[in-house]
Amino acid sequence: VMALRALVKTDVAKAVDRNSVSQLYRSIIKELPRVLIIYDVDMPMKTAKTAIQYHFRKHGHLKDGNVIGMLMAKGYMELEETLMQWKQKTHLLRVLEPLELSANYRRVLTQEEKLIFNVEDDSDDEQY
Repeated sequence: VMALRALVKTDVAKAVDRNSVSQLYRSIIKELPRVLIIYDVDMPMKTAKTAIQYHFRKHGHLKDGNVIGMLMAKGYMELEETLMQWKQKTHLLRVLEPLELSANYRRVLTQEEKLIFNVEDDSDDEQY
């Protein structure tokens, strides 16, 4: 049983490597001009690429092959659903215009972050 677990773990690690993640990224970037035309999105290609890069870098710290594999499967499904036009324009814009990239985005800090950043806890409306 232990040998089987080790074998499964190595297969997952082999299946999910940087090359396969890069292949997903390249597939998305390759289809991006087509997607922007299909959904009539008035956005420069550079801005759309930046949004895609943001989503990949957001999960760049992950090391668990199972999690990476799940995210890659989700990425391929999202790409297929987009190309098959199973999404509406608003669904696509949530990906291409994430709140985190907007200039006036400010999120509310958690209690732990307030302690880390040494923010006074006078009100619950503190933002960073």
